[in-house]
Amino acid sequence: MVASVETLFAPHCAPSIFVDAMSRAVNGVSIVTTDGPHGRFGLTVSSMTSVSAGPPMLLVCINRDAVPHDAIRGNGRFAINVLAASQQSLADRFAGRAAHAYNFDAAWDTRTELPRVKDAAAWFECRLASAMSFGSHSIFVGEVVDAHPGEETPLLYTGRNYGRPVTLN
Repeated sequence: MVASVETLFAPHCAPSIFVDAMSRAVNGVSIVTTDGPHGRFGLTVSSMTSVSAGPPMLLVCINRDAVPHDAIRGNGRFAINVLAASQQSLADRFAGRAAHAYNFDAAWDTRTELPRVKDAAAWFECRLASAMSFGSHSIFVGEVVDAHPGEETPLLYTGRNYGRPVTLN
């Protein structure tokens, strides 16, 4: 007997257990930005990864309730700023956990088409190639149109705390 779609995709794990287990993963910390007719926004994320090197593509997961969600879709482009280990306060600000939340200040180069973090570990500018909704989030896949590997050590997040790699080659 074949299981129904509802049975195959029924949740088997309590969300609180899932979140606790995910806190044991090590993730890089990035700020996704967008700018255009639908507004300038930024949001701290830990869910960014490479999809393809040929052509270069990245994906990022954004909660559908987050303000930048609709702006990314509407603007059709976004940047991913991989934060440096020294940029924890910026990560907190664009996660809404600090004074002047979501404020683009002197830490940003806003003269570019998409806001970029100065002295980031790396940045990528992307053209939106695809958007898919799953659960509470959308997966945005971007074709990388420009990138820059910085000199800084990247910021990590695990166990609900920031960290840095022991070595970086």
